[in-house]
Amino acid sequence: MIKMGKTKIPLHKKWKRIDAWRGYYTYDNSIAGGAFLYGNDTHNELEKERIKKIKSLLRKNKIPYRFKISKTSNVFSVGYDIIVAPKDVKKAKQLLRLANLV
Repeated sequence: MIKMGKTKIPLHKKWKRIDAWRGYYTYDNSIAGGAFLYGNDTHNELEKERIKKIKSLLRKNKIPYRFKISKTSNVFSVGYDIIVAPKDVKKAKQLLRLANLV
């Protein structure tokens, strides 16, 4: 569990199976996520810009968050999640929808 100021953000990681041997990790209370791909600079730059916009939106609305990088079964990619406290999930997701960031 991570504590930011007075807000506790639990980090419960779980494996999401795609099939018998593939999958990726995600977190409870994740409001956004994606992947960085080895050798795909265009995709990675778009993901970085999206992350930057999401973080800015959350800070502007005073919603504490955590940014976590996690493994996937693909050796050429890593996943990421932006996680908020359980009490902020609904508000954060609504903000992301309004800003066309999901």
